[in-house]
Amino acid sequence: MIIIDDEILAREKIRNFLNAEKDIEISAECKDGTDAIKKINSLSPDLIFLDIHMPGMNGIELIESFKGEFSPVIIFTTAHHKYAIKAFELFALDYLLKPFDKERFQKSLSRARSHLQTKAPTEHNEKIISLLKELKSQKEPEPKYLDRMVIKSAGRIFFLKTEEIDHIEAAGNYLRVYSNNESHLIRDTMNSIEKKIDPSVFVRIQRSAIVNINSVKELKPWFHGEYLVYLKNGTKLVSGRTFKDNLRKIR
Repeated sequence: MIIIDDEILAREKIRNFLNAEKDIEISAECKDGTDAIKKINSLSPDLIFLDIHMPGMNGIELIESFKGEFSPVIIFTTAHHKYAIKAFELFALDYLLKPFDKERFQKSLSRARSHLQTKAPTEHNEKIISLLKELKSQKEPEPKYLDRMVIKSAGRIFFLKTEEIDHIEAAGNYLRVYSNNESHLIRDTMNSIEKKIDPSVFVRIQRSAIVNINSVKELKPWFHGEYLVYLKNGTKLVSGRTFKDNLRKIR
């Protein structure tokens, strides 16, 4: 079987769940559709865990590329519950709505085993192709910007909605993300994260700070074109002169 997901933590989660399954061998892991096509063609897996939302070629486009020749049993994984879930309930073998737990995963895996034992995936795959045709004109657009971040903190992994972030500051090779009077470190750069989050909501006010405009309480002129930026949580930041044009989005 093959795991296809652009998120390393998502692949790791499925891999960990499968470690105890003696009858299942993980042939490959892929982070995008292009690599997945090569692996599917060379390995001919009988089971695939397939993420729907991936950069470049998404899960739907991946299946479409095989047309009527697609033979593996597919279990979709998605973080977007509005993405044609009712249709998947009707046509796909199963789907896993992120974040899913081990119990839900085992139910899905049990369905896959039962299906594979019938040695007749053709009907299932025909339904998948029918679903693709139905969704082609209906599917939701890929989200342009991050709507959540993966946070590792105190031995746990959780998702933080970007709308809940007050501001972000550079911290060496990391970024410190502030939300609800807490802070979390993530491995990224200011230039990179700036491109990933919605510029209509997040504004870079200096080389090492980005703020959520909805978290800004007040702006006060400072020296040489700089401003003091007061956030609703009591945080005070100083804007950089080269970023003064960005402050217009806050006013």
